[in-house]
This record gives sequence, C-alpha cells and structure tokens, in this order.
Amino acid sequence: MYYNEEMLRLYFKEKRFTKEQIQELLEKNPFDENFSIWESQTINNNRLFANTIKKEGLIKRSTPIQEIAVHKDNSAGKYLQNDLIITPCSIREDINKIKLQKRLILLKGLYPNEYYFLKKLLYNSTPFIVGICTKDNDYYSYVLSKYIEMNKSLKNCELLEYQDSSNQILVFKNK
Repeated sequence: MYYNEEMLRLYFKEKRFTKEQIQELLEKNPFDENFSIWESQTINNNRLFANTIKKEGLIKRSTPIQEIAVHKDNSAGKYLQNDLIITPCSIREDINKIKLQKRLILLKGLYPNEYYFLKKLLYNSTPFIVGICTKDNDYYSYVLSKYIEMNKSLKNCELLEYQDSSNQILVFKNK
C-alpha cells in the first residue's frame, strides 16, 4: 500500500469531507498546506497516543503487540519498546479480513466493521486497545459517540478519556 494514497484516504475520512469536497481537492492539489499540517499532527498524535497508554500502564513492556495501521509509517506502536508486528489495513478495507497473531491488538482510528472485529476479539479472549488522539473536537466527538455505542453492547470493555495540553485521547479496551 502506498503511503500517500492511504494517508490521503485517512485525511478525507477524519475530516469527514463530502464526495464533492474530495473531488474538488483531487482536482486541485490534495497535498496542500492543510494536508501537510494534518499529517504532521497525525505523526505527533501517534507518539502522544503511545506515550499515554504507556504512562497510564495500559500496556506492559513485555506485552507483544500486533498493530493494525493504514500504513507501517503511520504507526503508534513504533513509539513503544514492545515486540511489535505492524499489519497494514487500508481504511476502506474490512478489518475482519486481518489475520490475527496471538498478541494484544493495537488499533488507532475507526475502520469499516470495527464493531464486529472487536466482538470477535472478545469472543476469542484477545486483548485489544483501540483509540484516537486528536485536537479536532468534531472528530473526537464523532469517534466518542461510536465507542459509546460499542461499549453499550460489548461486554467487559471500558472507555477511558485523557487530556494532554490541547490533545484529547480516547481509549477503548477490554478488561
């Protein structure tokens, strides 16, 4: 998977652009200053997300991790010192097609059919940590509403919220 292509898809999804807005950007230069700022912030968010789950004791140093990310260069797990396998999954693919290892699943962001994926992880007693880190209040509220819905029907999960300066960090994990 190509980095620029996957990051552009992620950018469109996180900004929740309409088809018309996407088409307009594609006709111009989608890699404009706004995209560059978002991409830089996304890299910082990955680092902050990893530091938060480490600082809060949600992941032990000895825990092997399988991170599912849109691209290996857009990883939060690389900022942890754990034994890490990064499994690429496009933001437009069904996450349920991922071949799982016997590791904690780390996932940043929302993917198609994520609810069923997490349900499968719970059924198989596979530990997971999913979440986001963002300065974008609209995107945070959108993801929070999705995780609240999941939390209502998935058993033995918890929703945790953290704040670091102007960044909001949301973690959804099984107990």
